Amino acid sequence: MKKLLTIILALCLAACVFTACGKQIDDGPVAPAPAQSGDQPVVTTPTEAEQPAPDSPATPEVQGPPPSGETWNGYDIGFVKDNGLDYIWNQLSDEMKTNLAQMMNAIRNFQFLVELDYGVPYDQRMEFLQFIYYCTIDYPYIGNNFSVNKNADGDDTTAKVIIIPYNTATVATEQEGWAMVDELNAELDRIIAGMPDGTEWERIKYLHDYLVFNTTYTEDAKLPFTAYGAIVEHCATCQGYADAMHLLLARAGFETCFAVGRGEDLNQTHKWNYVRLSDGNWYVVDPTWADPTGQDDPDYICYDYFMISDDVLLQDHAMKFDNAYYKDTCGMDYYYDIPEATSMELSYHRVMGYECDTVDEAYECAKKQVLECAKEGRHYVYIRMTSLDAYNEANEVIFKASGEQHRMMEILAEVNAEVGETFQESCWSRYGGHDENDEGPLTFIITLKDAE
Repeated sequence: MKKLLTIILALCLAACVFTACGKQIDDGPVAPAPAQSGDQPVVTTPTEAEQPAPDSPATPEVQGPPPSGETWNGYDIGFVKDNGLDYIWNQLSDEMKTNLAQMMNAIRNFQFLVELDYGVPYDQRMEFLQFIYYCTIDYPYIGNNFSVNKNADGDDTTAKVIIIPYNTATVATEQEGWAMVDELNAELDRIIAGMPDGTEWERIKYLHDYLVFNTTYTEDAKLPFTAYGAIVEHCATCQGYADAMHLLLARAGFETCFAVGRGEDLNQTHKWNYVRLSDGNWYVVDPTWADPTGQDDPDYICYDYFMISDDVLLQDHAMKFDNAYYKDTCGMDYYYDIPEATSMELSYHRVMGYECDTVDEAYECAKKQVLECAKEGRHYVYIRMTSLDAYNEANEVIFKASGEQHRMMEILAEVNAEVGETFQESCWSRYGGHDENDEGPLTFIITLKDAE
């Protein structure tokens, strides 16, 4: 069996590369959430002197998986289900469906060169290959160093001849690549089989919490930028978290899509998820920012980014690459409508009854949760205020700092008197999901300390 690396090196002798475009996904919100990381495709093309002759032989094809049985215009479209692309696929033009089908079937079959029937305008090649790369969610063996080659017919206005990269550092043969796919899919099936009966919200929360509790934010893995890294290796960057969440939602029967933008600042690229429920609304889920670093307790989780709107997301995410962004910056209509989330009806805090309008409501909500924590062995209290003024007042009056005469001490003393000494009355920690620049959700997470 030929090694992938051998074939790629042989191909690279025939085709070289042009301007690097991609930039690593590397971003994070304010503390305590982690810096994110990931990767985007580096799209390259030869200089004129380095171009191969038009009749350069194509790389031999390698036998891939059996046909899926699902076809469109003669193309096998099993990749749509594999990668949870139903929402995207159903909006593509026929030309773009053909492009995607040819690319994805070449990737499924471990081809190294594909000549597209239509291609895309040459000045939009980077956006196209980034789109292809983001669609390969179930195929962890794909690399990100795509190359565009000269067209045999001399057309220099359209990008048609694409060289496909593979993760040769971790996948030496196509059998190893498909073994990884099988391993990933088996784990996805196992997780979803454990999903409880319940409402849509409860099922999504189960998938979200499973991913967060069982994944560590790190690049210290074979494939941290992939769903495989998150689901199988339990180590991932933001792209791995988002891709894993995407596959979990899609395999569980939810309509889902991903989005890309900027995270904490305009120099860092980030990826997150959208899911549409039976109420007709899209909601944002950002599992990476739910999993802060610097927390030793495996039960810690931040729900500020679970089932929220774009408006709330963009309070501390610097930018979303939406349809207007692509029109303004790339001069193109994007290939599909990127979802817009406008509702907060199913945000975690609202559904749980942790959303408060006033300081008095926040006090009663905190007291109720502390009592529940004492009885159930939990340590976290969640509050979301509905206005900045109420947030600031609650911060000063109830939660601001441990060891000071704030009303949190009253709550702890009262709960300890009722159930026995459970928590320290003068020591707790506070995470405020809002900063001095009025950025971020209006939330608190209070960590309770066990009595000594």
